[in-house]
Amino acid sequence: MQFFVRRKLIYALAAALGASLPVAVFGQIQSQDSIFWSVEVDEAVVTGETSAVKAENALRVINKLRLDEVRFGSSQTLQDALRLTNGIRMNHDLALGGGLSMNGLGGLNIKIMLDGVPLVGRLGGNIDLGQIRLDLIESIEIVDGPMAVEFGTNSLAGAINLLTKKSKIASPSLTTMLRYESVGDYTQSVNASWSGTNHSTTISCSNHVFDGWSVGDPFFDWIEDFVADSSRVASWNPKQQRQFNFKSTLTVGNWTLSPTLFFLDEKIINRGLPRGPYGLSAFDDEYQTRRFLPSLQVKSFDENGVGWNIIASVQSFSRRKNGLITDLTTLTSELQSAQQQDTTGVTSIMSRGTRNVNLNSNWSIRFGWDINHENYKSERIENGLQAMTDAAAFALTTFESTSFKGQFGIRQAWNSSFQNPLLPSVNTLIKSGLNRFRFSYASGYRAPTLKELYFRFVDINHQLFGNPNLKAESSNYSEMSWSRAQKNFQIRSKIFVNDVVDRISLVDQLDGTYRYENISRFNARGISVSADSKWGRVQLSGGFQYTGREQTLTASDNSSDVLWTPEFTGSVQFEIAEPLSFNLNAKHNGSQPRNVIDDQDQIVIQKSEPYSMLDAQLRWQQASWTLQFGVNNIFDVTTAQALENGGAHSSGTTWLAWGRSMSFTLTHKLRAKGS
Repeated sequence: MQFFVRRKLIYALAAALGASLPVAVFGQIQSQDSIFWSVEVDEAVVTGETSAVKAENALRVINKLRLDEVRFGSSQTLQDALRLTNGIRMNHDLALGGGLSMNGLGGLNIKIMLDGVPLVGRLGGNIDLGQIRLDLIESIEIVDGPMAVEFGTNSLAGAINLLTKKSKIASPSLTTMLRYESVGDYTQSVNASWSGTNHSTTISCSNHVFDGWSVGDPFFDWIEDFVADSSRVASWNPKQQRQFNFKSTLTVGNWTLSPTLFFLDEKIINRGLPRGPYGLSAFDDEYQTRRFLPSLQVKSFDENGVGWNIIASVQSFSRRKNGLITDLTTLTSELQSAQQQDTTGVTSIMSRGTRNVNLNSNWSIRFGWDINHENYKSERIENGLQAMTDAAAFALTTFESTSFKGQFGIRQAWNSSFQNPLLPSVNTLIKSGLNRFRFSYASGYRAPTLKELYFRFVDINHQLFGNPNLKAESSNYSEMSWSRAQKNFQIRSKIFVNDVVDRISLVDQLDGTYRYENISRFNARGISVSADSKWGRVQLSGGFQYTGREQTLTASDNSSDVLWTPEFTGSVQFEIAEPLSFNLNAKHNGSQPRNVIDDQDQIVIQKSEPYSMLDAQLRWQQASWTLQFGVNNIFDVTTAQALENGGAHSSGTTWLAWGRSMSFTLTHKLRAKGS
């Protein structure tokens, strides 16, 4: 009964469709980066475009999340920001962190970028979303479907691009933030920015401490010493994160240079139960993760806008696992045997450059290169170290008139480990008054990872091997969409089909070993509708998506069953008075069926349990002070049970979130006089 009450509330919120984005266009923006584009920052999108354009005039449907909105006031990480977004489903591994799936595809099929630089360091196929903090992030752009022509591998499902903040005022400013969440989560951050005639700089530092959480913890959980008994074990492991960010932009003539640096240091403790017979010691695991990402973006401008756009970066990711024996009487720790230690290191060097040339008033061409080199180091990789190089050339030709815009793109790449396919894409946009009609087709691919190619893990219970003969997964994606934007109302709808072949799976070789093979096929299709509207002080938004999945699990499996999953989102924002804003944000995730192979080697349907999430946020903002109070996960959803068809027995529990919590965030922005 409780579930149906929750579902009705979600449906009611989803039915409240509204809140149009501002459509105002203003004159030239001072920043050289956008001096030739009269697009308001709030509505501009950049992913896959030559320069910033209004979202309604972009070739692709781009969902932009502006993190200054009230509903994101309690979001600290990418995982927090995306968990109530249509088409995206979250999962959490207590050892590997937070992951996601997008339109039926997950992990390795989603490209996550920071200002266009792909992030590396996937664990279990996923970038840990809990490691991507939003301290210096202004907005998030989500694009469905492959963007392989521009960005290469790992975008079969789509791309998520995090865009960093830019200093918008000339006078120096200093912003400090303190945050407490009742599960024992503490964050402190400081952000300094300043700018002049030809430069702007932003620096931020943050410290985040989480003391762990279990179902039986008190509602207000303070940091305290653990008793040396079974209560030392947490369902959500204690964590400490430190982050440093730097971004600067320098204008020299018609060029801008933007060096950026991101550094993250994270430590997670997985405490074990006291060992018998006296409980004087315990086996613990410590995970140390470091991400170091310097990058440089260079742009040139002419009378037509952006000419050259070049990005280069050298990225380092390392994760070290230390197996420890902890003395529970002295609380000192020693390393276990060498077999309990493991270090994974990834180094990535990339360069992507494009040149945009306007041939005449209607035609333009954009061509460029994309080079990536990756080293992967681990004791579980053949020879302990492997490398892969990928070099590509691509071109996109665009025709644009008053009512029509069309683009054809093509990409050809060379890879040191496998043969790359030729990748085409076609995007069209038709404008008819307030209506926008889009059609997109793209061919995408996912390169086998170095782990899938060269993995080697043998112990008493496992014999797992990579396969250097793997082919790249490839896909064909088609999408049609319609949108209409009026002064206080927007509506969007789309249908899509994504067909993926040569999917890579770990296959039983029937001799006690497992090896990665290209065997399975996957097809996702769906329909979605969303709308926003605004009436006075009230903004309403809602959305619905219905996604079908069809998957073959073996070479002889000809099953054609399409398994469907519904999703609903709804949001209400009310400006109570000038300093006060209230937001209610909800999502219902329907049951997600899937084909699995049971103990008798029969294909059966397994269904996950449906669940709903609801957050409430209250913001008070006046002058330089902002206070935000949030109640997160109001329905207290922590896990979801996956049941086989018929529900005879459980097949596992998936962690979704820690329990209901309250958060308090205090922000103070100090500006120099005259700003």
